[in-house]
Amino acid sequence: MEPIARFSTNQPPESNRNGLLGLACLASLVACMAFDTSSAFGADWPTFRNTSSNAAASSETINLPLTLAWHTALPVVEENGAVVAGGVAYMSSIDGHLYAFTIATGVAVPGFPVVTAGSFGTPAVDLANGKVYQLAGSSLFAFNLNGSPAWTAPVGSAGTSYNQGPIIDGGFVYVKAGGNLLKYNSAGVQQFSVPCPGGNSQPAISGSFVYSNSEASQIQKFDKATGTQAIGGGFPISTPVSSGSSLTVADGLIFYKADLLYVYKISDGTLAWSKPDGGLASPPVNDSPAVSGGAVYTFGWSDSFLYAFDENTGATLPGFPSIALCPPGRNWASPSVAGDKVFIGAGTSQNLVVLGAAGTSSAGQVLASYPTFSADAQGFDTCSVVISGGFVFAMLDGGGLYAFAASGTTVQGGITINGGAACTTSANVVLSINNFGDSSITQMIISESPFFTGAVYEPYAPTKSWTLSAGFGLKTVYLKLKTSGGAESNVFSATIDYEATCQGGPTPTPTPPTPTGTPTPTRTPTGPPPVVPTLSTPMLALLLVGLALAALLVLKRPA
Repeated sequence: MEPIARFSTNQPPESNRNGLLGLACLASLVACMAFDTSSAFGADWPTFRNTSSNAAASSETINLPLTLAWHTALPVVEENGAVVAGGVAYMSSIDGHLYAFTIATGVAVPGFPVVTAGSFGTPAVDLANGKVYQLAGSSLFAFNLNGSPAWTAPVGSAGTSYNQGPIIDGGFVYVKAGGNLLKYNSAGVQQFSVPCPGGNSQPAISGSFVYSNSEASQIQKFDKATGTQAIGGGFPISTPVSSGSSLTVADGLIFYKADLLYVYKISDGTLAWSKPDGGLASPPVNDSPAVSGGAVYTFGWSDSFLYAFDENTGATLPGFPSIALCPPGRNWASPSVAGDKVFIGAGTSQNLVVLGAAGTSSAGQVLASYPTFSADAQGFDTCSVVISGGFVFAMLDGGGLYAFAASGTTVQGGITINGGAACTTSANVVLSINNFGDSSITQMIISESPFFTGAVYEPYAPTKSWTLSAGFGLKTVYLKLKTSGGAESNVFSATIDYEATCQGGPTPTPTPPTPTGTPTPTRTPTGPPPVVPTLSTPMLALLLVGLALAALLVLKRPA
């Protein structure tokens, strides 16, 4: 068994009232700081394909070579996937539990694992509202970040949902189960339940709409606020062939993988283009496309090639398709992109393969391959690689969870838009740039392109006024920092939904805050993980708040 860290507290003596007052103030201060350090971990990957659009693209730059930081066989993996938020990796299991591990060490988070039900899927994390969701059996389970149960909703059969899970958008959670599309708020109040076939795949969200693969040759569109199905304007879309692939919806396009890669226009549902990309899987549980930097990536079922196409024209991009990455068949794995690299769990080879992304000098070339091991010959099967906080996570059937650490820099940073607001009705926003007190950081570069196209470095400032690009929808702003010595950070990012009307009313532009903090050193993991008690950021905050309250209660007692 993997060690599970425990902690305990003892109330300090009543006699030292001044000391207690100091403890209360200090604990409260540090607790607030603990809640504000999530950006130190880099970009989170909170749902099975990172964002509600299922684009599977990270803003981080992962420097090679990778080093195996830790591995755990504890989650019994059978198509299951992982997500990362706030420095914690969460993973569901066919054994009916939800696990959580600190990403730096692999040590189990106190309060986990928790009991759910058997699942082939992946959890989802809403860090802002402190919830972890798991769709399993016939229920949607919601847990607090310390592992305590929050609520459970009966939703009907979750189907297979191989390596897939709930979608988080604007503080709401969306799932397909029991023949319906369902939406809940973080308190467990159902917002709607509408008929929606295709219970073996999960939805995707773009702008004000939810898109779903019916798994019966149809793509449906629903209003994400009301659940009303869009009829007309090209929807529902009839597809030539059915598959179990989850949709990817990005840049005004719907990407649907079946016998071919089909790409449809969101504006009117018409087919933009289609291209062969390795054939229809058998059974037709196809992988989901990844979209990043104007390119769409898929993994070929019958030929084991990694494909890359221009998302707008369908033109095959230079360097692609790649060479065969593994034996053909059982290639249900989905590619993931981080900056200038593409990651894929290469089928039965049991190798995590890294290739150059489109537009780079090494486009389509294998840059590195890292072996894993499982006695299960199925290999990676439906694996969707996760990239977060300088780590690359791969899930292997029968082989557990692997965490590889990137060769990276120690330059820390973070960015928020309008103080972390989920939505804005104004294109004019305020960016808060956190250098974690590192005075050696002298420059920053900001763009809405993950490749910083056309952007230039400028002097570092803790805040910056920014105008979002034209057009409503989810906007992502990217940031890199540079020290006076020329060391660059990984890429950090923040997202905000730019809409004419935000659910719950418009979000005003806040007064720019001044980021504060203490530099956090980056650990370079080597060898097996140390067996030490490790507290997650939310647990540390809760512990310190408890200490503060206990001290204040003692102070109020009669002398």
